[in-house]
Amino acid sequence: MKVLQWVAVACGMFVSVSAAQAADATDGERIFSEICSHCHNSTSADKIGPGLAGITKRRSIEWIDAWLKDPAELVKTDEYARKLRESNRYGMTMPAMPIMKDDKKRADVIEFLKTLN
Repeated sequence: MKVLQWVAVACGMFVSVSAAQAADATDGERIFSEICSHCHNSTSADKIGPGLAGITKRRSIEWIDAWLKDPAELVKTDEYARKLRESNRYGMTMPAMPIMKDDKKRADVIEFLKTLN
């Protein structure tokens, strides 16, 4: 019984590590180009939304993940997210993108954002 529990734990760790390693910056760049680049630059220059160069140095990966998943929800609970919305010259909060509900696609975009540092 103990051996089976150990195998289950080890497999669970392997799956978690594999999922994190599965993030693909190339796929993330494609998603960014097709969707995000309408409002964001990959440089520090603002567009409709802020430029994203260095974003992974300014915000945690967990924060970025939560923002991409549901920006309006994060605005309700996070002071920085509220300030970001208030500072937007158009008074906009980034809309929730259906593609960002997918954990893998969000991870891919975040992996791409890491390259912008």
